[in-house]
Amino acid sequence: MQTIYLDILFCVNFIIDYIILITVKTFMSINCRRLRLISGAAVGGICSFVILLPPVPSGISLFVNLITAFLVIAAAFFPVSPKMYMKLTAAFFLISFGYCGLMIAVWLLFSPQNLIIRNSSVYISVSPLMLIITTVFCYTVLRVIIRIVSRGSRICDCKVSFELNGMNIECSGKIDSGSTLKEPFSGEMAVVFKKELLGDMQDSIFSSDSVINKIRVIPYTSVGGEGLMKAVRIEKMKITTDKESFYVSAYAAFCDSERVKGTDALIPAELIP
Repeated sequence: MQTIYLDILFCVNFIIDYIILITVKTFMSINCRRLRLISGAAVGGICSFVILLPPVPSGISLFVNLITAFLVIAAAFFPVSPKMYMKLTAAFFLISFGYCGLMIAVWLLFSPQNLIIRNSSVYISVSPLMLIITTVFCYTVLRVIIRIVSRGSRICDCKVSFELNGMNIECSGKIDSGSTLKEPFSGEMAVVFKKELLGDMQDSIFSSDSVINKIRVIPYTSVGGEGLMKAVRIEKMKITTDKESFYVSAYAAFCDSERVKGTDALIPAELIP
């Protein structure tokens, strides 16, 4: 019987789950800080200790995998809407299932002495040097995949219109699967607009009695850095695509024009019915 070392067990599954979480983040086009991904991977590493338990029936193993996926996604991406939470969990579960299937195939074909799979958890006894080399290789491959996938994040053009303090605002927009800005307390999605759309009315609008109590400050992180955006909740925002028109309730966040390029507004794809 091969000895299982807890530190190696944790590190191997931590790396596997971190890679899977990066893959989920990329294909679901959701923003997430690296520290949150590390937290999720750490939860997955701890959950891998189920390998120490006696072998369990496949039904129970499937249930344990589902619970693990829910915990890992909660640690990495919460808060998100219930719909997005289920999508992320399903993506994590399916990718994990595929990875485990690959490991089983390796086990059956080559029967490596340093590979153990039990209760859908993987243990590979490797040297620290090999672990580092493998990590660098996987990260490099994922970076290439991310670059390829990120080219097609935009979905389609649209028109956006709403009323703010008696001012009718109409502009062009893009439905963007990479836009995931949310008001931090309510978790409601925010549409990002160029503040230039408000023209000379910016100060008067944000200081008016009907708006001032609705203003929220939303933190954001982008390639250009971090900052805060003023946002106002809009009960009835109209979005028109080439196929249909519909109304959504969301925050209208306003930022400098250089952060919204090629359009006047970025609409999160999650808002689209």
